[in-house]
Amino acid sequence: MKIRVYYDYHEGILAPQKYMISFRKGELPWDREKVFVPLAAPFERLGIEDFLPDSLVMTVSLENMILSADKPGKFGIFLSPLRQRAVDGGVDYWDVENLVIQMADLEELLQMNVFA
Repeated sequence: MKIRVYYDYHEGILAPQKYMISFRKGELPWDREKVFVPLAAPFERLGIEDFLPDSLVMTVSLENMILSADKPGKFGIFLSPLRQRAVDGGVDYWDVENLVIQMADLEELLQMNVFA
């Protein structure tokens, strides 16, 4: 699993915009309820102009993420709604190689209380 953070200027300030988790086909355990991803992992910092994934990308929204007291320094992603969205869109979720999260959603999640 590889994490990249894409930066762009917002109101004249360089700020993180997208958090992308990349993996090989079949590496993500799609058969599980959720997967946990490190927040403070070493990540590749890129400009937003570099955001041109050449493989299948799925967006993760705030309602698909969770914090857990049992997993400090990580956040969880519920996989079942992503699987369903892929199926509804006619995509085989096993072909997905990138999950992308808007940094604003991730920041909002981190301000929430831990509930799971």
